Order: sequence, then structure tokens, then C-alpha cells
Amino acid sequence: MMQRWLRPPCRLSILACLAAGALASLHAGYAAGPILQTGTPLRLMLACAILCGALALMLWRQHRLALRLRALEQLRADAEQERLASGQQQAREQERQRIGRDIHDDLGQHLLTLKIDLSMLQTSTHGTAPQLAQQLAVIVRNVDLSIAALRCVIHDLRPPALDAGLQAACEELLADFRRTTGIDCRCDYRLDAAAGRAHGALLYHVVQEALANIARHARATHVRLCLQQAGATVECRIRDDGIGLPGSPPRLGCGLSGMHERVAAAGGSLHIDSRSGAGTTLRLSLPLPVRHDEAMAHR
Repeated sequence: MMQRWLRPPCRLSILACLAAGALASLHAGYAAGPILQTGTPLRLMLACAILCGALALMLWRQHRLALRLRALEQLRADAEQERLASGQQQAREQERQRIGRDIHDDLGQHLLTLKIDLSMLQTSTHGTAPQLAQQLAVIVRNVDLSIAALRCVIHDLRPPALDAGLQAACEELLADFRRTTGIDCRCDYRLDAAAGRAHGALLYHVVQEALANIARHARATHVRLCLQQAGATVECRIRDDGIGLPGSPPRLGCGLSGMHERVAAAGGSLHIDSRSGAGTTLRLSLPLPVRHDEAMAHR
């Protein structure tokens, strides 16, 4: 009800009624003539002016109060939305961990048992039935491929390397990359523990995919990884001095295209700058979830 009275048409109506009352009072004072004391119309005009000023001041203060209330309600709604988004992200991460454990404990054990049984059967038939042993070898190889694919799925859900933290996981990735490719690489890590946990799995996969692309296509000699926090944003930059990506804009493979979708789903952005013969720079930006108590404190 109060907000309806604070709307501009209601304010104008109140001021118009007050002005009409003031004019009527002045007209009545002049019409009374000698009955009223000299100066009465002037006093009525002054009283009406004071009343108009007081009402205008009250309406102005109520307008400012309404603006502040709307701003506080918007802040409260934004903080609640951020809290819900953070809760959903945590729930998804916990669900990924649960699915990964279930797959490893159930399906992984069944495949391992099947491989052991097939290996024993292959050994027992190696001398007596060579053709059957060859078919069993093919089956064992297919089971090995299934186990490898299953491990990739589990690692994609939740990389085990993140158990030691994002910084240790990135350093392990770079160490393996340096050992297998001989490419010099450096890491500038400037994230606190909370920022590293917020998007740890996504950042790990982006770095992993970028290093794999550099190893396959870039022909680089130096790679620089930078992870830092800028306000409420996590920024990741991966730069190499290789031959660059062909095409303008650069043509992206399935891995980076999938990363674009995952980054967009997390509310971030992924950009790739590349020129032929001048290397490639991947820039990733992800928002940090706002804690509910911090949002309330800023109000």
C-alpha cells in the first residue's frame, strides 16, 4: 500500500490537491474582506507554502527510501542467486565424485575380474587350442580397451590428481608434459585454496587439453601457464611460441569446442588468440561463487 502511494501520479495528485486547497483558502480570505484581519491572506499563503514544502520534503525522502529498498532487494536477490548457483555447482561436483566411485567400485571390478578369467583361460588353452587362444587374446585386448576407456570416463568426472590440490595437479601435468615432449614450460600460480577448489576440475581439464594440443600441433619450444585471481574472477592464460592455429578465426577441435561449452555453462568465457607463426594464447575467465555471508556484509 505504501509503495502505491509513493508512485509519481499519487505524488502529483497530492500536490495538486494541496495547491487547490491553498488557492481556495486565499480566495476565501479575499472574499471575507474586512471581516478578517489585515494580513490574513498573507499568513494563509505562508502557511500553505510551508505545508507544501514539508510535503515535498516528505515525498522526496520517501522516494529516496523506496530507491534504497529496491537496491537492497536487488542485492539480496543477486546474492541468493549466486548462493543457489554455488550450491548447484557443489552438488554437481559431489554427484560426479559419487558416480566415479560407483563406476570404479562396481563396473571396474567386474571388468578386472573378467580380464583375469580370460587370461587364465587363454593360458590354459595356449598349447591345446591355438586358434581359441588367439580369439581369447583379441577378447582380452578389447577388455583392456574397455578398462582404459572406463578410466578416462572416471578421470573426466573427477581427476584423481586434484586430491592433492589444483596447484599440485597442474605442476604434475607440466612435469609430465616437459618429460614427454622436451618443451620448456613454466607455471605462475597465484590462487588461494578456495579459488582453486571453486573450478578445480574445469581448470584442470582445460590445461590438460591445451597441453595435449600444444604437444600434437604447436611445434613450440616454450609454454607459459598463468593462474591468478582478479577480484571475483579466476583467470587462466596458456601461451606457447609455436606455429599457431590455421584459419581466421582459428579452427577448433572437438576437445576445445567441448571446453567452450563447459566454460559457458559455468558462466565463464574462453578465448583463443593465434596468428600463423606467432604462437597461440588461450585465455579463460571464470567467476568465483559469492559467499552468502560476504554478500550480506556488503549491504
